[in-house]
Amino acid sequence: MNRLEKKLERPPYVHNWIRNIGSDLKSTTKILVRLALGFPTKTYGAGAPIIRDCIAYSLDRETAIIAAMTTGRINSRPLVTEYVSAFCDFDETRKYSGKPTYDEMVEPFRIGKGLSVPVKPLVNIVENGKLIPIFSVGWASMPFNKFQQRLFATVLEDAIFSLTDFRMSTGEFIFFPRESNHPDAARKPIVWKRGDMEKLSAGELSDCLHMYSQALEAAKTILREMPQREIRPGQKPESPHPDQYGFDL
Repeated sequence: MNRLEKKLERPPYVHNWIRNIGSDLKSTTKILVRLALGFPTKTYGAGAPIIRDCIAYSLDRETAIIAAMTTGRINSRPLVTEYVSAFCDFDETRKYSGKPTYDEMVEPFRIGKGLSVPVKPLVNIVENGKLIPIFSVGWASMPFNKFQQRLFATVLEDAIFSLTDFRMSTGEFIFFPRESNHPDAARKPIVWKRGDMEKLSAGELSDCLHMYSQALEAAKTILREMPQREIRPGQKPESPHPDQYGFDL
């Protein structure tokens, strides 16, 4: 197994893994090949711990923005600052006040033999006596189609909300897409909660995972037969989804 095949054996965090599920076998195979060949040139990775501290420890806006402007990859800092600023705007109304718990929680969702997708809340808090897992990513646009939204809800239900302490939880998934395709467009919050999306049936989930398994093997075959290219530093192809911190595994 070459290094590109091995890359596909390590699925990214759930929100990115779902973006790799196409409408059929052919499209999913193509996405996986691109993923293996890709390299993220920009990332929101530095934004995740900043926003976590805003939620869990009431980090003030000024400190959060300074952190966004001075940490992480230099070429990603403007995007991280956008993301953190949009969150701070949102929290002026939401006003998170819970205490953090279950620190660094990561739960597996099994997708095939020996393969699991990591499901990791940004932070879990106890707010008004309720346990709330919070997920947040820096998407600048809405990437999920309807089926992917339902798959996302299904995975969270299985990996997180099936756990005893989380069965009564609502949970929150927050992202901040731009209002238009213009790069300077304002970002507005979208919040999904448990129950907002219909889950997949057992049959739909089984069919999806079977298709993904076939696509994974097809992609690995393509990569195995592909001449090993020498990619010099600075000339690596961009990832199809370079702005997702889940690719920083």
